[in-house]
Amino acid sequence: MTISLEETFTLLNKWKEESAFLGVAGESPFRDTLRGIEDRGVRWTMSQSVRVSRIEVDQGFVEFEGPAGNLSLSLKRGRRFFYEDYRNAPPDQREAAEALTLSALSIFFPTDEAFLVYELREPVTF
Repeated sequence: MTISLEETFTLLNKWKEESAFLGVAGESPFRDTLRGIEDRGVRWTMSQSVRVSRIEVDQGFVEFEGPAGNLSLSLKRGRRFFYEDYRNAPPDQREAAEALTLSALSIFFPTDEAFLVYELREPVTF
């Protein structure tokens, strides 16, 4: 379901207060399908285990901290936010989703980058 910037910050604050275990994965450019070798430009992916360490609502900023380092994201201007929990997973994937995650926040940037933040049931090392 699509959520607003305000709802996104409410969720991030909840995760910060609970010191929730999170897994974040990012990709640019984000594609729902496999890429061919003919694609041009810089492509990158990343993933790590994190917790929310800092939120600046007025500046539209969130920082995640993990063993591999910090990840800071600006959440202003043209971002789209989607929230789902394991109950939204397709029936054939629901059991696996429920075993690993509680919920997920997807953040899509206008420049085709995407970050997927998973609220995990327990710590996972990527």
